[in-house]
Amino acid sequence: MEKLHTLKSICPLDCPDTCGIVASIENGKIVSLSGDKDHPYTNGFICRKMRGYLDRFYSPERILFPQLRVGRKGEGKFKRISWQEALQLCAERLLEVKKEYGGEAILPYSYAGNMGAVNRLAGYPLFHKLGTSQLEQTICSAASGAGWKKQCGPLAGCPPENAADARLIIAWGINIKVSNVHFWPYVRQARKKGARLVVIDPYRNETAQAADEYVQVNIGGDTALALGILQVLLESDGVDNQFIQEQTTGFADLKAYVCGRELAEFARISGVSETVIRMLAREIVKTPKTFIRIGVGISRNSRGAMSIRAISSLAAALGLFAGGTGRGVLLSAGAFKGETEILTGESLRTESTRSINMIHLGYALTGMEQPVKALVVYNSNPASVNPDSSSVRFGLARDDLFTVVHEQVMTPTARFADLLLPATTFLENLDVYTGYGHFYMGVAKPVVEPAGEAKSNFDFFQALALACGFNDATFHETCRERLKRYLATMGGVPQDIGVEEIIEGRLVHSTKSCASGEVLKSSGLKFHFSSPGYAPEPPIACLTDAGEFVDPDLLARFPLQLITPPHPDLLNSTFGEKYQGECGSVLIHPDDAARFNVKDGAMVIIANNRGRSTRKATVSQNTKKGVLVAEGLFWIPVEDSSGVAAGGINDLTSQKLADMGGGATFHECMVTLIAR
Repeated sequence: MEKLHTLKSICPLDCPDTCGIVASIENGKIVSLSGDKDHPYTNGFICRKMRGYLDRFYSPERILFPQLRVGRKGEGKFKRISWQEALQLCAERLLEVKKEYGGEAILPYSYAGNMGAVNRLAGYPLFHKLGTSQLEQTICSAASGAGWKKQCGPLAGCPPENAADARLIIAWGINIKVSNVHFWPYVRQARKKGARLVVIDPYRNETAQAADEYVQVNIGGDTALALGILQVLLESDGVDNQFIQEQTTGFADLKAYVCGRELAEFARISGVSETVIRMLAREIVKTPKTFIRIGVGISRNSRGAMSIRAISSLAAALGLFAGGTGRGVLLSAGAFKGETEILTGESLRTESTRSINMIHLGYALTGMEQPVKALVVYNSNPASVNPDSSSVRFGLARDDLFTVVHEQVMTPTARFADLLLPATTFLENLDVYTGYGHFYMGVAKPVVEPAGEAKSNFDFFQALALACGFNDATFHETCRERLKRYLATMGGVPQDIGVEEIIEGRLVHSTKSCASGEVLKSSGLKFHFSSPGYAPEPPIACLTDAGEFVDPDLLARFPLQLITPPHPDLLNSTFGEKYQGECGSVLIHPDDAARFNVKDGAMVIIANNRGRSTRKATVSQNTKKGVLVAEGLFWIPVEDSSGVAAGGINDLTSQKLADMGGGATFHECMVTLIAR
């Protein structure tokens, strides 16, 4: 009998923490997963989702062999075939589509189900060679990234470790205890030294319930709140004039705009009273050691990128980008950057092709004039995660659409596949992982052999490229070879660390992580309060109009606002297989419950012009009047004879885009309630 032994790995999921993980293995089977004590950020613990990851790894829902559809689309009935048959069929069908309709009729669809750099982008060289439509990967952080870049350029955020010495920590639009759990120890350390935690969010989430001060802001009202605080700071000369003069440009433009508005206007739009705005400004002024942790979720509305621009501008006016003990601002670390051409093979593309925003997948599958005829899905579950998902499922049910799904478990999307292929998990493949909530990078090797006949994204697409008859050098290299080439170009790696050391498991701490947090001085860059752009993009952070929330027609029919933040047991739709049959809950303010005759614990229907979804009512003052909060993307079972599932929370959300970056507007959705 084999003795129990351990091997190290790294969590691949789309989370800022990117934890170091230790797998305990006995007789070739993983028996437990725990946090890596040697990883400075993970610090020996992992979230409860990943502690239970083996339920997914060894799930009866795990896809272990290539399969061909034999039932109706969406019915989930397949027969087993060999990999040789699968690759031959897939290659033939894709090449047929290209020949008859052109490469643009093929659409690859993927996102961050696996954050490993090689496997996340593994399909790109093949798709460039085929000349397929290009997917704009915008569903999560595109708007926040665009907003940050507009003001900050290529600046990295400040090291999260700085927060441990802060005297004031502001969690702005981020539920730390759910979606950034390894930042919480820094909060605890700071509070033991006397620091205060302020949470700014539309609802009283788990982190807000543990805060010293909770500020309830309107959805999309973050820009107004940040600018209102800045106005009060300017009145009392509470900004860092020396930092502004030496390390920024364009402040005069922002100052003129902010001082030319009434504080009452900022209060009305933000939903935060003038009294509270002044209180926040006073607390910041008297607490130079302030650390602002910004969440991506605040960018998922029509004013989202502007909120990031306003908050980062407030942070710059306070001099937080200058760092110092206990000071800083963090949205995303931006700690490492390599040459992406090595991973994507963009030079293989010989023709210009159309781009399709992934948020518009429903339109691409149902309404596009030049229709998509083949869809290749990996690292994602669009039937659940895409906005307006009923239109996505309607498109997936098309008989003339050839759909390939490379997946680990039988997701709602996998049920619609014509060709269903088994994918490895992170515990079964090689890759490199960089955290966006911290400044560490590491390579993880397989800790066990792949289950069944599962292949990594890399191995699948390499084999498919050869089956298509493509003989370019990139399609013959191994994962290790591609990884080695990529790491050799990686910025942020200390000069004394070699590529082989990294591949063999050395954890790398980025050179962009300054102990002092002086991200501007160390980079030689400046913060731009005013950044020229193309109309209608304003050069400074300013107030802009909302989308659905000010549409008179929608307001007349759908009087409630809906947001869909993360659930503690789900990461997007990952782990949904553990909760099949569950629909989740919805927070409803007592006044709204009375208005719509909803009782606590009752099942309710949330509805709008795009669809409807059933949830269990939780009547609570943790949300404000007029705002429904539906945490998590639960899978919805097949309910009708057509085999088309219905009723997910994203049936209600819109394909409309945020103000910058082509991002999603998941948190700008008007609905009504129907008591059951």
